[in-house]
Amino acid sequence: MQSELATRRRALGLTYRRYIEADLAWHTALDEMRVWFPPTERPNRAAMGNPGSEMRRIYEARARALIQFEAARQKLETARRRLESRALQRAPRLVVIAR
Repeated sequence: MQSELATRRRALGLTYRRYIEADLAWHTALDEMRVWFPPTERPNRAAMGNPGSEMRRIYEARARALIQFEAARQKLETARRRLESRALQRAPRLVVIAR
């Protein structure tokens, strides 16, 4: 069952990389927004997160990547616990017979 654990680890690594990329894109977009709109001259702050806006799309991609990363982490932990419980069930049992 080690292959299941290896698969879960690979999935965790992949989702972590996706989250890091999405987080970097989010912070880059925030920095670019600050360059275009200094804090004193932001025309319509509410419009930046409107449905369909680039900022909203980037933020939602980041949120989705974080959810997928957390799900992969939980699945890895579940696989570990399942593997440990199977190992305990297969452990040799000692039977002592007294006379």
